[in-house]
Amino acid sequence: MNENRYKKAMDDVCDKHFNLTAEEMLAKAKASAGTERDITMKKTTKRRIIGRIIGTAAACLIISGTTATALGYGPLSETFRSFFGKDETTAEIIEQGHYCNVGQEQSDGIFTVMLDSVTGDKTSPKLIFKVTVNDKVLAEKNDRLKLSAYILNEDKYYNHIDEYGTWDAYGEKDPQVNNMYHVCMDGPAAFMINEEEVIAAVKQISFENDPENQVFDYDVDMEYRFIVPDKALKDSFMDFSKDIILNSGNVEYKLHYAEYGSYDSSFGFTFDFLGNDLAGDETDYTAVCGKFDNDWHEFAKNFILNVDGVEYSPKEIGYSYCDTEGEAFEAGKCSTWMSFPSVDFESAENVELIAGGETYRLK
Repeated sequence: MNENRYKKAMDDVCDKHFNLTAEEMLAKAKASAGTERDITMKKTTKRRIIGRIIGTAAACLIISGTTATALGYGPLSETFRSFFGKDETTAEIIEQGHYCNVGQEQSDGIFTVMLDSVTGDKTSPKLIFKVTVNDKVLAEKNDRLKLSAYILNEDKYYNHIDEYGTWDAYGEKDPQVNNMYHVCMDGPAAFMINEEEVIAAVKQISFENDPENQVFDYDVDMEYRFIVPDKALKDSFMDFSKDIILNSGNVEYKLHYAEYGSYDSSFGFTFDFLGNDLAGDETDYTAVCGKFDNDWHEFAKNFILNVDGVEYSPKEIGYSYCDTEGEAFEAGKCSTWMSFPSVDFESAENVELIAGGETYRLK
């Protein structure tokens, strides 16, 4: 059994048989203090008391991110803040115990790349890398680098890699180690939320300055295989269609889903292009997609998400795409999307989408 499968199995054991909360453990520790008069004085005494309480379930404290963080373990959040201070959302997710250690390292002589850990939520997983540059001149001349990687399941990686692009992310230099860089890369939720093996294949490391070698983009081939346990990613809330149809005057957009995550609130829409006036007699969507994208951007830019009286403007407006094969294929059916800032949908009392002068009740 590999390490990740073992951790998943142990988490399941802990969930079923070890239900003490951190507060309950602390209460039991204090109750035991009568026989350990110097509980506040000696660390070894404290460890013995905690050991008596948790017994063989100690493994769960190490494996389960949530429980371990509750007891003060897991300094990853502090480390993350020191390198990615602007990303407070991810730091908070780590503090809540949503991460898993991967700790896989590969080297080709010039570069040593470690896939350190995975965190984030189920809409926006994150992969944290550490990159050591063994070329002193290259490291001295660059305060950051860019990492490019394919992140796919085994079938897509070996049989359909040409249909996918790489995920790219910049890494900043460690303030203490002058040839180490820290990279936080977005990952594809489609492949990382299923508790199936994921392949992260780093293919290129790029620099802005390379005065000696004049290479700038270094091709590498480093593969990392791992399974993301369910609890390593924070849950997001998915709300499917309520038969809401928005009309731009040119196109009818049907709300397909709304997903409320820690990083943003994402909305997906479907529409038909065949027979639409914008398409005319064209049956190849690629020939007319620009017209539909322009219509969507002009329409969606004025949308408002109203949550308990607080109004949010669009964060990002996406482009359209059409399925051409597979189970999702439906002739003429296309999709597009947009996002708003993250909101707490489950705690909100009233959520409305205001579009084209109409108000649509989402909750």
